[in-house]
Amino acid sequence: MILVSNKTKGIQKIFIQNKAFIILSSFLLFGIFIGAISSENFSSTTFDKINNIFLSNICVRESSSIIHIFVLSLSSSFLFILVAFFMGLSMWGCILVPLVPLIRGFCLGISQSYIFSTYGLKGLAFQILILLPGVFISSVSILLMSREAMRLSHNFSNFMLFGKREPFGKLNDIKMYLLRTGCVLTISVFSSVVDIILNMLFLRFFHF
Repeated sequence: MILVSNKTKGIQKIFIQNKAFIILSSFLLFGIFIGAISSENFSSTTFDKINNIFLSNICVRESSSIIHIFVLSLSSSFLFILVAFFMGLSMWGCILVPLVPLIRGFCLGISQSYIFSTYGLKGLAFQILILLPGVFISSVSILLMSREAMRLSHNFSNFMLFGKREPFGKLNDIKMYLLRTGCVLTISVFSSVVDIILNMLFLRFFHF
């Protein structure tokens, strides 16, 4: 009983320490779920547009330089990171930040559901071998940026609305925010590098 109780307390402690990250991850997963469901109701015209985007993306991956592919991969997560970053500098950002992983998840849900429903097991293999590793790492970077933005924005709103100078009001808070943003960008760059490596290794085995 004591062992079970200690494990329960350990799980509760982990949840409390990472509460914001877990909540934001829930928004991401919910967005994926909503996106996957929504894609079932798309018209044939919408599917044709998505298919054209997907096929043009494949052509770019096959014919473009490594730098071009790197920029393309990085841009897919950089926009979300940038939006979350500026939300962190706003007193209302702590309310709006969850929209970032939610929209990210919605876009992923649509694209992944489309690929699987259109190309079946071939599409699933393409996702697992080429797309999902980079997507997973970049999604983690977006969640980390969203968490940091929510934290700073919450401190900022406390300072503006209630006059609480602690923990906000210190230059170190901003410095730490910028430092962690740099770490997040590093993770995002790493996800793009992984994407390039997998693209070079496996893309030649897929023809759409």
